[in-house]
Amino acid sequence: MSTVYMARWAKAYNIPLRSRGGASHGQALRAVDQASRAPRILRPALGSQGGGERLNRFAAASAYPSLGAAASGLGLNTFTLVAQINRIERELGGPLLIRAERGRPMALTLLGRMVLRAVRTLECE
Repeated sequence: MSTVYMARWAKAYNIPLRSRGGASHGQALRAVDQASRAPRILRPALGSQGGGERLNRFAAASAYPSLGAAASGLGLNTFTLVAQINRIERELGGPLLIRAERGRPMALTLLGRMVLRAVRTLECE
């Protein structure tokens, strides 16, 4: 049986497939399952591999005065943390943070506070 035929069969029976080079089938299914049980506000970000980790990093970074300080404190490259938060913002449809400027620390937007609350609720479950 060819892979093309298998893909058609899977599509006909609504069996989720992973993208090429993506997570294993089990990881992809767990991401979908986790998203379905999560608070509605988080579901768009949890539908892809690594969504939970990105949200947890956002939650951890929100306690720092800037993304640079957060990246340093979390042991990450600043570019990596900024890219992950930018991706969450795209997935959730708005800015989560008001970025730090000279003399003013980073602050959460209304959406950012709602997402942070939902992430903390999800961690407790």
